Amino acid sequence: MRIVMIATGSWGDVRPNVVLGQALQRVGYEVLLVAAEEFREWVEGRGVLFAGLSFNMKAMLDAQVNSIGLLKKLHLMREMTQTTVQMGKETADVVREGDAVLVNEGVLALVSGILEKKKVRFIHINLQPWVPTSEFSGMAPLPPAWLPIQEGTYNLWSGALVRRGQWLAMGKIGNRLRTDFLGMPKQTWAKHHAMLESTPSLLLVSPQVLQPPADWRPQNRVTGYLFDDDSGWEPPQNLLDFMAEGEKPVFIGFGSMRERKPEDTTRLFLDAAKQAGKRTILLSGWAGIGTSNLPKNVFLLKYAPQSWLFPRMAAVVHHGGAGTTAAGLRAGVPSLVVPVMSDQPFWGRRVHQLGAGTEPIPRPKLTASNLAAAIIEATTNRAMQEKAVELGTKIRAEDGVSQAVSAVREFLG
Repeated sequence: MRIVMIATGSWGDVRPNVVLGQALQRVGYEVLLVAAEEFREWVEGRGVLFAGLSFNMKAMLDAQVNSIGLLKKLHLMREMTQTTVQMGKETADVVREGDAVLVNEGVLALVSGILEKKKVRFIHINLQPWVPTSEFSGMAPLPPAWLPIQEGTYNLWSGALVRRGQWLAMGKIGNRLRTDFLGMPKQTWAKHHAMLESTPSLLLVSPQVLQPPADWRPQNRVTGYLFDDDSGWEPPQNLLDFMAEGEKPVFIGFGSMRERKPEDTTRLFLDAAKQAGKRTILLSGWAGIGTSNLPKNVFLLKYAPQSWLFPRMAAVVHHGGAGTTAAGLRAGVPSLVVPVMSDQPFWGRRVHQLGAGTEPIPRPKLTASNLAAAIIEATTNRAMQEKAVELGTKIRAEDGVSQAVSAVREFLG
């Protein structure tokens, strides 16, 4: 059987899909990963067949960051609609009858017509807790203090609203694909919701971080994390020299997130590191962080596997992406999350609730002073450090890959 995996996000989405794809190949499946063309070389280098989508993830994030003003935002929305429709067409050309499809629930509204027309079985492979539950708020914000509603009820309702909101954002585009390209009738919310409720889903998160809620159906599983360790990587000598020159540094990096004013953000990070009195590793990343005039106690890093880097840090400051959050927790060091968008606020809250990190600081509220204060807390709070070590030990003992493969084989029969 051929399994088509659809990963329309950035590195944090592509990496665990590749890890799962490699494992599925080892048990006899043929696997094809569909993702942005920019990831082709990396994916094929790991022995997974690849079909490229013509949109450019980095350019799209750039456009979102730089769209200031109503006219620019409207223009961006039109461009993104056209890009998303094209993405759907290219995916339709790849999927064929008899396939099985693994796809994030957030993309279902776009590709549901493809799945129906090609008569394929499919499973949700989620990095975020899309399935509503009374036990936590998931992708929704916390309720305001003035709202007279029980927490469990709010969690369920807000989770349902998040799903409905995703339908409103993507369903119109999906219906355009259905009618104009696939020759199918429009999908309704009721039918889409029924599809969501009947589809098995795997949440690729450690049960130490999110226990399977008691009100989830048996088809909704929590498997454990899927890590890509890039074992062939060798650290450059200048990084090893920096690590040996003093106490463990603090890592600061926003991964695939973009910054409108990277120079100002770099200055903020440097000021925070100076106020905290900590040696620092800055990740340039897609945010474009960095300058040629760095103090001696700051190292500018282009790339290092998180599995190698994070355990050697005193604390990690990051945006709260699902993959980076997982790597920070596995490393057993305190995290300081600065959420920017999407599921990042949830992971920031969750890390703090687990006692393995400081209270998250939303990106618009980030200053050098509050970042410095949080760094000091993360590097001096003994209870937080012990909790991070304990949690990291438990996560490292798990085998999320085997759990995910077993679930896929069970659901596909």
